[in-house]
Amino acid sequence: MTNQQLTILTGNSAGDLGGVIAQLSDEGVDIRAHCLVDNGHGNCKLRMVVSEPDRAVEILQKKRIAAVVNDVVIVETDDEPGALSRLLKILDQDEIRIEYSYTAASILSGIAVMVFRFSENEKAAARMEENGFKLLKAKTWHSPPH
Repeated sequence: MTNQQLTILTGNSAGDLGGVIAQLSDEGVDIRAHCLVDNGHGNCKLRMVVSEPDRAVEILQKKRIAAVVNDVVIVETDDEPGALSRLLKILDQDEIRIEYSYTAASILSGIAVMVFRFSENEKAAARMEENGFKLLKAKTWHSPPH
């Protein structure tokens, strides 16, 4: 099971990032996870898992903000020492490469949520599920109540 992730290029100021985030939040799109990485010279790569990726792309395009869509896997792990290590050991057996990963907030105590992009997303997802890890779908993954 995979999810869609949006990647956009933005400036690295709070105003630049806030402008992009506001475009989505003003339209009711929930950002479930994000990772901001400096590309140098005042630019950043913003990766986001959102509640409605297709709609988010349309919203951004109307504002002349280009978004690239990639597949990612979202998985829950125990929030304890060694949990990530156990997950990686399972994937190492199949020599699945990790292109990148980042964490997201979990509404459950003792649970960590991680977003991964693998060389073989479907294969990685299947291996994790076979080994008892719970995969999440961005559309049904809920945020804590406000």
